[in-house]
Amino acid sequence: MDLSELENVLAGTLSPDQNIRKSAELHLKKIEQVPTFCVTLLKLMLTESAQPQAVQAAAINFKNIVSKHWKVREDCFTISDVDKNMIRQNFLECVVKSNDMIRKQLCVCAQTIAREDYPFNWPGIMDQIVQTLSADSAASAWLASLLVLHQIVKKYEYKKLEDRDGLNKAMTVVLPVLFERLAQLHTDDSELSVTSQKMILKIIFCLIQFRMPAELFPEPVFGRLIQNLQAIMSRPVPKEVTDIHDKDELPNVVWWKLKKWAMHLMTRIFERYGNTTNISKEYKKLGHFFSSQFAVPVLNTLLVSLAETNQGNFMSPRVLQRILDYLKLSVTVSVTWKVLKTSILEVIQKVVFPLLCHTDEDEELWTEDPYEYIRMKFDIFEDYVSPVTAALNLLEEVVTKRKNMLNPLLIWAAQILGMPPEQYNPRVKDGAMHLIGAVAEKLLKKAEYSSQLEQMLQAHVYGDFNSSHGFLRARACWTIQRFAAAKFSNRDNLKTAFEGVRVLLLNDKELPVTIEASFALQSLLQKQPATKDLLAPHVGNVIQKLLVSIKETENEDLTYVMQELIEKYSEDIHTVAVPLVTELVKTFQAMLEELAEAEDEDNSSYKTMTAMGILNTIQNLLSAVSQNKKIMPKIENILAELISTVLKGGIVDYYEEIFQMIQILTALRVTSVMWNVLFQMYEAFKNDGHDYFPDMMGALHNYATVDSSKFLSNPQYIEIMYNISKTVLKKQESEDPQYNALKLVEVIIVNHRGKIDHMLHMFMSLALDKLAQSVQTQELRAMALLVVVAAIWYNPLLAMHLLDKYKLPNSSESVVEQFFNQLFSDAEVFIGIHDKKVAVLGLCELIMHPSAPKPFDHLADKLIPYFITLLKNLRVAYQLRREEENEESEGE
Repeated sequence: MDLSELENVLAGTLSPDQNIRKSAELHLKKIEQVPTFCVTLLKLMLTESAQPQAVQAAAINFKNIVSKHWKVREDCFTISDVDKNMIRQNFLECVVKSNDMIRKQLCVCAQTIAREDYPFNWPGIMDQIVQTLSADSAASAWLASLLVLHQIVKKYEYKKLEDRDGLNKAMTVVLPVLFERLAQLHTDDSELSVTSQKMILKIIFCLIQFRMPAELFPEPVFGRLIQNLQAIMSRPVPKEVTDIHDKDELPNVVWWKLKKWAMHLMTRIFERYGNTTNISKEYKKLGHFFSSQFAVPVLNTLLVSLAETNQGNFMSPRVLQRILDYLKLSVTVSVTWKVLKTSILEVIQKVVFPLLCHTDEDEELWTEDPYEYIRMKFDIFEDYVSPVTAALNLLEEVVTKRKNMLNPLLIWAAQILGMPPEQYNPRVKDGAMHLIGAVAEKLLKKAEYSSQLEQMLQAHVYGDFNSSHGFLRARACWTIQRFAAAKFSNRDNLKTAFEGVRVLLLNDKELPVTIEASFALQSLLQKQPATKDLLAPHVGNVIQKLLVSIKETENEDLTYVMQELIEKYSEDIHTVAVPLVTELVKTFQAMLEELAEAEDEDNSSYKTMTAMGILNTIQNLLSAVSQNKKIMPKIENILAELISTVLKGGIVDYYEEIFQMIQILTALRVTSVMWNVLFQMYEAFKNDGHDYFPDMMGALHNYATVDSSKFLSNPQYIEIMYNISKTVLKKQESEDPQYNALKLVEVIIVNHRGKIDHMLHMFMSLALDKLAQSVQTQELRAMALLVVVAAIWYNPLLAMHLLDKYKLPNSSESVVEQFFNQLFSDAEVFIGIHDKKVAVLGLCELIMHPSAPKPFDHLADKLIPYFITLLKNLRVAYQLRREEENEESEGE
């Protein structure tokens, strides 16, 4: 197909006419594996006269084919070496000549090609990059080279130094060019220039964030890097950029992104090399160079930047966060602390404190989307990028690591709280309580402060339970949570705290308040035993409210509150167990439906964690009511549908929790409903559950032992156990699952003595096959030996007959002699009482059974001494257990 014809077909894939679009897509599908097709797509992208929509379609198709077919895979089409070579030779030129939209597609290709081919099959790319960067080209060409270089460097980002030779040698040539371009671009404030500078910083960050190659960063080069970063942080964002962008858009403009990457680098360098007492020997010299020459100048630069924000200048949240992170690191390093301590109180009062107060943005989100407010407030991933979290970390570091800093802060906070009514500002009070709560751990530990906490709660917190401002009611609950371990000399004060939290949890109309109240209640229950009796009359209502909150917010942490209540009130939970499980299952099923339709990966992760929390809550509830024969069948029927949904749907994210749930449901009895679940477990295992066998083990053990007659009544049950064990022993590389598989076999043999003769040879073969292989660990070898010894105890005549018949692969020799040689050489291999007991019983049967064949004569003299050793070891094991039981009794 010539270029013009291909151009028309590609343009057709973006046609609004469905018939034309489908026809074009089918045609491309037919020819995508034709030799030179990928090369032709690349040529089309380089053709200046090509239709824009055809070029766009060519880039998308090129990206998809490279992603699927560049890597060599068995039984799959792979792009030919000839085509690959043509693509590699022309790839950078194509990126240089492409627009931004096409470059995004090509960057994905660069990542794939670099991962598979650099450096051995793509050695010329670095020369091309250096040539383009060194030439007096347009800035757009420099940016294109930087985009490709970034993908190459990313390949090595997490590799050890010794695995980076292919990159480091090339970077000795590339790095000086990067610094030259960075210096040249510094005076150019255009968007293209700043984007190129940002890419250079991203490349350097990938290069050094985990390991600093000494040959690439001698002191002059390292110093030049820091100076460049300082210059970037000192340079103001152009006024025209600030003027034309909305405040919400400013954090995303490239000028602030450049500063963000400068701060990423500076904070990472300080974190790894700034504290010379905590760095490895190889970086000591570099660390001393940085701390003596740059740590303080950088700190001063950042303090100037913070001072400018106090004058009303904008600073992006991510840049502010990273600056606060740098200040936190500066607290523990003496050379920087000498400078920082003179201004730290001002930083806390003018930079940190405003972050701790309820803001306009908080109020807007609270009012318009309380669910998103809650998600952001309790999202652990949000903490990694939040300036508020960075501010709290700095505050904690200051009061923890430096003396005489806590008292001035508390005096200042007390002044805020003591302001006359005409100066009262609810948001400022919120910040003051936030500050005090942030240092709660320190206050609780120091007697001079802990003795005043009860009075502080009375004076400044209890009244806010009735505040007209929802954020202050929430802050009151949060403060109670932070000081839940405080000592209450007056029980009425504790009761006031408890009642305030309980009433808000049950009755407040604003969701963020009820969520904070839930966590406060949990902390009180954990830290103040007296609150258990206070909550007892209300526990049913609280549980119902929590259910509603979990449904509405999908907050994972709330499931832990529910688990706390179930654990604390396990004896009282029976009356609400069935409706509670019903609601939890409905909530879980609803989340599954939402997850199936979700497109936002972050939101999906959030929902998945909450769903796991719900399953864990159900497990706790099951454990609490498992002895109740009246309600367990009802709960079991409710959960059977949930179990079926997860296992039949192959939703592996929840397999661990589901298998633990099945284990609890089969611990005391196995109903017909749960026998059906065994078949579902087996299907899940066959489809995609091999890796979850250790999680299945507890439930499989129950199926095999709890109801022996029912287990043996259906041959399929024992066949499932055999097939699972066989599959694990053959397909699992790790020895832990193999150990569990053999343990399952041993349990079945021991628990069904005399009833599974038809399966004994199959079970023994699993163990003998494993012994015939190279068994690395003593534990696995011991379990394989124990299976055979258990078979001897089961029926010595049959077991010895089967052992004698077993043939080693590629050998006519009987395995009997080899087995007993191995057994006798491992006198100490059986560890627990159960294993030792089975071994003793097995050998007893062998010795005492008159018809059972004995080992070869020259081994017979080893049998009795080995048997005596086993008995001694068993006696010692029993003695140790008695001593442990006596110690526990004395402790109680």
